[in-house]
Amino acid sequence: MSSDESSLEFDMFEEMRRTLSHMLIEEGRDPIEAERISFYVMQGLRDVPKLLNALGRAKKPFTETLGLLKEVLENTSSLDKARALLLGPGDDQVMH
Repeated sequence: MSSDESSLEFDMFEEMRRTLSHMLIEEGRDPIEAERISFYVMQGLRDVPKLLNALGRAKKPFTETLGLLKEVLENTSSLDKARALLLGPGDDQVMH
């Protein structure tokens, strides 16, 4: 991956993070909490495109693909943090 691609990917994720944060604020979330949630979501998703690309071109040995899968799974804790901020205990609906 070239540095241009890395920069474009970073910009894309940053734009998505800002969009999500803005949406949460518009829905009544505290701005700091909205920023935290959007950060956790993007952190949890940032390696998913890399994994999907690796799966699409998977060739033996699968070391790179399995490494990316491990990174994606390790980042699920960020999604758990976002979920905890968005959802109440035992609640399946987004809280405002």
